[in-house]
Amino acid sequence: MARKNLLLFISLIFSLNIFSQSSAKFEPQWIHKLPKPTNNTFMYETHTATAKSLNGARDLCLKELTSNSEMINGMIVVSDKSLNTSVQQTVENGVFKEKSEIKGNFNTDIKTNEVKLYVNKIDEYWERDTYGNYNLTVLYAKSELHDRPVFDDIELTTKYGGHGVWRSAIVPGWGQLYKGSKLKGGLIMGGTVAAIGGIIVTECVRSDYSRKIPQTKSADIKRAYATKVDHYAMGRNICIGALAALYVYNIIDAAVAPGARRVVVKDRRDRRYSFLPSVTEDGGPSLSAYMTF
Repeated sequence: MARKNLLLFISLIFSLNIFSQSSAKFEPQWIHKLPKPTNNTFMYETHTATAKSLNGARDLCLKELTSNSEMINGMIVVSDKSLNTSVQQTVENGVFKEKSEIKGNFNTDIKTNEVKLYVNKIDEYWERDTYGNYNLTVLYAKSELHDRPVFDDIELTTKYGGHGVWRSAIVPGWGQLYKGSKLKGGLIMGGTVAAIGGIIVTECVRSDYSRKIPQTKSADIKRAYATKVDHYAMGRNICIGALAALYVYNIIDAAVAPGARRVVVKDRRDRRYSFLPSVTEDGGPSLSAYMTF
């Protein structure tokens, strides 16, 4: 029975990998740990909102961001890294005007000489609850009011390189936990402990019966003890094989399975220029270039 339960547990681990690759979602790493800006012209922050629609939740997050920035009047230009688009939003007395996606020319209700706030929408993560509501968390990089920032050149990735592999090599399941797969990591750790426990128990019982064989004079009892020795030796070997298979799977999974999305800041030392969305004095769209010396 113990061997069957262990094999069932290992099968569950392998089937979980297929399921997680096709439909599992992990919370992005930045939800629990914000990236650090490389300069003081901007900051990273997250905002959370719940709404019946995804766009409604996005609007609420953006309103909260501008409210926290003490923006009452002016204009906000949002660059969406995931969609590669820019969006203009106007604010009058704390009230939002219609949003327009920049695809060429657009008109705005407010004429202003300068953009009050620059925002880079880095990433978003949402879940739907049992009532159908969208629980949205958005990661932004935003400037201070009146300041033009030099945003980090970032990349969103689900790859972790060797960081997950060496962790799983030391403690099976640690790499999965590090990459955000808490359920899989916990099951691998539990399976490892169960297999090691099975090896210890079966070997102790096998050794005990093995010591009893020369201590008895009854041939029938000796044969019974020898049979038990063989059975527990087989159980020990099965546990050893299961442990080895789980360990190999753990290493391979830590190396190739995608993890939670994370933000990687690219090296800017060789980068001498950057571009930011902007507006002209009459409210039209433009692109500003900044040189770094």
